[in-house]
Amino acid sequence: MPSESELTVLREQVTAEELAELGTELDRDFPGATVDEFRRYPVLSEGGWYMVVKHQPSLTSVSREPWRPLGPVSLTSEGLVV
Repeated sequence: MPSESELTVLREQVTAEELAELGTELDRDFPGATVDEFRRYPVLSEGGWYMVVKHQPSLTSVSREPWRPLGPVSLTSEGLVV
């Protein structure tokens, strides 16, 4: 279990339906892979924060969508209508 001083990234499991929606066919694109080998999580790159779906053994990206400008940081003013 991580301590309070450690940074962690939660990697969410992806379903077969989600992979199909992303245009990924396991037999064609990742022969021998299982759905359990894919995860969704945020990454920071030179272009900002992205939410990605990757095949964990090879780190091949299946999906890369722009995410929130500050990534995991939520401002208390978020959603405030002034």
